[in-house]
Amino acid sequence: MKFKGYSDEVLLSQLHGRFSVSYVIHADEATALEMAKAVCVEQTVEFPAAHIECDAIHSDIIGRLESFEPCEDGFRALISYSDQCATEEFTQFFNVVFGNSSLLPGITVEHINLSEQLLKWFPGPKYGIKGMRERLGVYDRPIAFTALKPQGLPTEALADEAYKCALGGVDLIKDDHGLMNQTFSTYKDRVKAVCEAVRQGNEESGHHTGYVPNLSGSFDTIMDRVHYAEDCGAAGVMLAPGLVGYDTVQYVSTHTELPIVAHPAMAGCILDKGSGGFACGCTLGQLPRLVGADITVFPNFGGRFSLSQAQCRSIVDMCTETCGDMPTIFPSPAGGMTFEKIDIMKDFYGTDVSLLMGGGLFTVTPDLPGNCKKFVEMLSK
Repeated sequence: MKFKGYSDEVLLSQLHGRFSVSYVIHADEATALEMAKAVCVEQTVEFPAAHIECDAIHSDIIGRLESFEPCEDGFRALISYSDQCATEEFTQFFNVVFGNSSLLPGITVEHINLSEQLLKWFPGPKYGIKGMRERLGVYDRPIAFTALKPQGLPTEALADEAYKCALGGVDLIKDDHGLMNQTFSTYKDRVKAVCEAVRQGNEESGHHTGYVPNLSGSFDTIMDRVHYAEDCGAAGVMLAPGLVGYDTVQYVSTHTELPIVAHPAMAGCILDKGSGGFACGCTLGQLPRLVGADITVFPNFGGRFSLSQAQCRSIVDMCTETCGDMPTIFPSPAGGMTFEKIDIMKDFYGTDVSLLMGGGLFTVTPDLPGNCKKFVEMLSK
């Protein structure tokens, strides 16, 4: 099919660089190769390539299969795409990476290799590990992180928890991801009360504890809630990309000076659990970093979720890999964390980690400030 009034020269003049995506295709060699070629078309023109008579579309718009090789779980296909197919809007970039092809079984997005142009469009977090350490005044140990629990407590009780955690010197306190705007603790009441409680605890203890409220509500409320958190003196805000969308997280990150914490709620819907999707490191490490998260929370190995040590290592790798000038970010393993596991976690994750302990911190003894103090002391050894 000829596209009248549109020459190859005009199209080529509008094209620039390319980025690439590494896919693992779980099939025999012949099938995997055909699937890789199909992805090149499906993720771009979604039109029978044989019927396109524009050379520039064939050479630059349709995805290019740059390499194809066997790997442990099948065959790895590296496919590149024009930056201009992606555009500077994250939704379309995400669509090019794995839009229609996400509906096909047996394909895993392993890693996204950003071009210079995409690094300008999506520069990542404002602070990352270095900036967060400067904001928190913690330079030589893991970050001590906890969450207000359980859902159902009134605002006064949650604020009291936060006050006691600040007395004990925990670095960061976040809302549990199930706390939003319920009648027993509305967003505005909770944020105001907890920020005041943390300030009081810091004044009495001399610590610098910060509070991170949960913003994962409807889009029309999010920026109002961001501004309210800023006005109350919050230390950051938390969003779940799987609930609000990656583009929303990026929007918030570019419209506030507060750090961003990414929560994994609903991330399992895109996570590869054996039939295709996004690899663990990409889902919980690379994508949150790309949209501006300074800390990414994920289920730790050995907890009540099923992530392995290898998967957790892949998250850390993608949080900290070199990617232009993009800041590295804190991995934050959580879920079933206890005092008995702290040394194991320190050995596995090293110093540049934000260890999140929720129920294990609150229940080990009735002395919550003392528990928090012990948590920080163990991280400092």
